[in-house]
Amino acid sequence: MAPHTPKRILVIDDEPSFVRALTRLLQRDGYVVETAGNGRDGLAALQRKRYDVIMCDLRMPEMDGRAFYAHVQQRAPRLCQRVIFLTGDSSAADNQAFLAQCGRPWLDKPCSTAAIRRAVAQVLERAMRAPQLPCRCHKLRQRSHGLLRKAQTLRAQSMRLLCQTARLRRQA
Repeated sequence: MAPHTPKRILVIDDEPSFVRALTRLLQRDGYVVETAGNGRDGLAALQRKRYDVIMCDLRMPEMDGRAFYAHVQQRAPRLCQRVIFLTGDSSAADNQAFLAQCGRPWLDKPCSTAAIRRAVAQVLERAMRAPQLPCRCHKLRQRSHGLLRKAQTLRAQSMRLLCQTARLRRQA
């Protein structure tokens, strides 16, 4: 049997004291934890390594959690299932709308140890149950979207040509 490989967690948050406390808790639970101070640094970390869970604050300087999530959706949509949002202001209407729309789990800061552990376990469990689409499927999906856009462009050009032909026939 292969040795157990600890799960990797990326914590993206700009509050140093919260990050230190969260890191200590997760490390005590046996996770390998890395941190980033904003969404831009979080994206750079995702380029370097694979993470099993991504915990991301909503409000940060440079690149906030919404912008980070939008980049992840665009570049690596499968990673979205690994995101847990953190927020100190879940009652704000814009935060509520975003959290409802993306459908990802979220924790209100400060959060209990039990809530953190539950959220991490939930994401890990869902990731294990979800079928892992090979990279080729993602590339095929991207290509099909490109072909669809080309077909729409060609359809619009065809309609313009038909209109021009009809006008020429009327003139003749």
